[in-house]
Amino acid sequence: MLIAALAIFLTVLTVLPSGCWDRREPDLLGLITIAAFDLDDSGLIKVYAQLANPVGAGQQQNGGGGGSNEKRTSIWALEATGHTVYQAIKNMELRSTRELLWTHVEVVLFSEKLARRGIRPVLDFIEREPQIRLIARPFVVQGEMGRLMQAEFPLEQFGATALSKQIISIRDELAYTSDTDSVRVMLHHLTTPGWELDLPRIVVLEEDEANGNNRAGRQNPALISGMAVFRGDKLVGFFDYKETAGYMWLRGEVEQHVLVLQCPDHEEDLLTVQIFESRVELTPQINGDEVRFKAAIFAEGRIEEFYCQDLPPEDEFIASLNRRLATAIRNEAAAGLEKGRELGADVFGLGNIIYRTRNKDWQRFGENWIEMFPEVMVDLDVQAVIRRHGLNLAPIKIR
Repeated sequence: MLIAALAIFLTVLTVLPSGCWDRREPDLLGLITIAAFDLDDSGLIKVYAQLANPVGAGQQQNGGGGGSNEKRTSIWALEATGHTVYQAIKNMELRSTRELLWTHVEVVLFSEKLARRGIRPVLDFIEREPQIRLIARPFVVQGEMGRLMQAEFPLEQFGATALSKQIISIRDELAYTSDTDSVRVMLHHLTTPGWELDLPRIVVLEEDEANGNNRAGRQNPALISGMAVFRGDKLVGFFDYKETAGYMWLRGEVEQHVLVLQCPDHEEDLLTVQIFESRVELTPQINGDEVRFKAAIFAEGRIEEFYCQDLPPEDEFIASLNRRLATAIRNEAAAGLEKGRELGADVFGLGNIIYRTRNKDWQRFGENWIEMFPEVMVDLDVQAVIRRHGLNLAPIKIR
């Protein structure tokens, strides 16, 4: 009996096809690198997808045409609308010759129009869709989303790669954009008490007609600048460069930064200081229902450019520069705080500090923190030190 059962089993194995039962051939898949979400004029959800175009990429690598004079790019942009995000995506699939694969999404974009209405529907889709990775980088886009999805970047083959590299470069060198660097961090901010969401902002640039046919002179189609500020899941406004730098000082996220100062006794001349180290300590001071914070900021820098005409005694000169540097940092931090109060959005996480360190106090006024935050005073104590002067402290002496 056992031998007969084994013979039947082996016979069945020879009849069944071999290979993985859920295998999907690569040439049947469309790899999405950017997912973008917008609203159309009637208020329906509009979903964009930028796909890697294997035909265009192959043409670029081979140096041309395959018998055709038509230039094919390395990207292909697709769009569709629907009453919900999922319905829009299914409508999009009707327009593609390949099955859409979301596992390669590097960048997630929200239009300003959608963000002001609220990004909750998109977040619900992202959380439920197992293909989308939480390491994707989120942005809010000001300008025409369709133009950005179809734009080519001069130095990069794919738009997702260009935006990822661009924001990494900005964060490494300047404090001019949000530190929310993934969908995972975005979701964490949205679910953390006393801490409002902020995202990097992309400004879509208008096409320069003068350089339209000059390929060597083309500019990047997008500028990553400042940050988008939310209250809950709704966009309420934007921080500019200076306000964003102030936010980064108070978050303790300034890795490098550049400040231009006026020379002592010769304010028509300038010098440039590069910040290379910083830290901040935020301490709540609560007296009854009055809430204040002390923000102790420390920064170290070095002189990168020196246009000053005269060189006072070194100790006096460096002390003056340290004071000027501290004032510049204080002004940026104050600008960020003022804009945050104006928008009523605690993107600095001051409420979260109380939640974590003074939980009993948070239980008293946590529900009213949105109303309380604009009245919270922050005392800024800035200590700045210039440690290095480059190869030469003295200015160049020209004959």
